[in-house]
Formats: sequence, C-alpha cells, structure tokens
Amino acid sequence: MNWLLDTDVLSQPAKKNGDPKVIAWLRREKDNCHTSSVVIAQLAYWVRTKKGKQREELQAWLSRLIAAMQGRIHGFNVSVAHVWADQEKTLEDAGLRMPLEDGYIAATARKHGLTIATGNEKDFSRPGIKVFNPFKDL
Repeated sequence: MNWLLDTDVLSQPAKKNGDPKVIAWLRREKDNCHTSSVVIAQLAYWVRTKKGKQREELQAWLSRLIAAMQGRIHGFNVSVAHVWADQEKTLEDAGLRMPLEDGYIAATARKHGLTIATGNEKDFSRPGIKVFNPFKDL
C-alpha cells in the first residue's frame, strides 16, 4: 500500500516526544510514503513558529525530509484541483464539507491513489477518502 502522510504523522520524528510506534512504522514504510506540498507548507509554517536553536534544528530536519522525499511530494496542480472540485461538491451536497487544507490533501491522495496516514480521522473520514490512523491502528 502507498501512503500520503499528513502533517501529524510526518512530523513525528522531529518531535521531542514523537510516537515511537509511528516513527518505526515510518521507517518500515519509507519507500511507500508520499506527501503533499500542502503538508510541506504546514510543516514549514510549524518550523517558523519556533525560535533559536529549535528552529534551526527543525529547518535542517525539514530540508533533509524534502530531499529524502524527492519525487514523492505531490503538488496541488490543475488535475488535483479538478479532483478537489468534484470532491468538494459531493461532500457539500452530503453536508460533509471538510477544512480547506485537508480537502486539498485528500484530493491529492485521491488523484494519486494513496491512502492518507493521519491521526486526524475526524476531518478526513469522508466518503471516497481512504484513511489509516497509525496512532491507533498499528
């Protein structure tokens, strides 16, 4: 199976108290892991909220992460935009809209046939979106 890693999962190795089961799972699954440019933006913002040495260390981690995931970071492009528009209309009609950024991430996963690995089941559990929670399902 191939995964699209959400921010909460992808950030675990960079956290002081990251979940060891999730970190081990990431190591095992590393070749099957993808992410979205939206997730990278969220991580970059998180880094910018820190100061001093912590910020420097997180920036170095993010740079290494981006290099390691080269070719597996999917952008929000025209084809993903159309998937998002269809998805958004379907969810709106069902009264199940989701937060904008999460909708972009979900559309990226759907476009590329990926299952979203996230602890945020509340916002991602929608019809047509495959979700795996490594925090509880491992």
